[in-house]
Amino acid sequence: MRPAQHLTLLLALLLAACHDGGFPLPGEPEAEAATTTIAELRRLHAGGSVTVEGDLVVAGRITADDRSGNFYRTLTIEHEGAGMEIRAAVDRLHVDFPVGCPVTLRLRGLALGSSYGVLQAGAPPAPGSRYPTDYIPSRPALDAVLRRAGSVGPVEATRLPLAELAPGLCGTLVRIEGLRYEPEELDEASWAGYRRFVDQSGRAIHTYVSEYADFARREPPAGRCILRGILQYDTAHGRYLLKLRDERDCSEE
Repeated sequence: MRPAQHLTLLLALLLAACHDGGFPLPGEPEAEAATTTIAELRRLHAGGSVTVEGDLVVAGRITADDRSGNFYRTLTIEHEGAGMEIRAAVDRLHVDFPVGCPVTLRLRGLALGSSYGVLQAGAPPAPGSRYPTDYIPSRPALDAVLRRAGSVGPVEATRLPLAELAPGLCGTLVRIEGLRYEPEELDEASWAGYRRFVDQSGRAIHTYVSEYADFARREPPAGRCILRGILQYDTAHGRYLLKLRDERDCSEE
């Protein structure tokens, strides 16, 4: 990022920190008020790695956790149609921060970056790192910035056809119907890796499942199905990806 871009973003973020956020819901624990939104952070982030210097707080509800192993040491949160990742070197994040849990994230001292079109928050990367963010290094460090903000509630995926996917939706939980698995290789017998699904018009989207996920060796469906997952964009191949949270993110239609 050029110095001018860096300065512009920092000034904008500092101004955003003066904005008063919302209020906790009745009956829920007191939580920090959000001072900006995920959508605003996405709008201001111009690329590269930026360390936040203002007292910024965002709020959201967890849409993906590390339970299945496909989101390694990662949580995703979403608020009003915008999503982001939180990276922390802590195992079993889902125990304290399960899907559906509302949270607030204090960003001062954290780095913002982007990977596969998804805004990330984490520790500042080491000099020379090829990654825009690193993992928040410990449980105490995570507890200092990430707080539960109420009771676990339902999470609804945004229903979209493939034709309406857009870069601004990356990081959000989406639902795509009317798909059929179309293997690209004869030996594709499991979810592990990238798997191609097509709709009735021939448009395609690929799923991604890590080989370490607990459902990686199970078979994709043979018939028409519905997929849910966190939307990403693979710039190198010019295609959208769905990163599945667990095997339940695929259901028969």
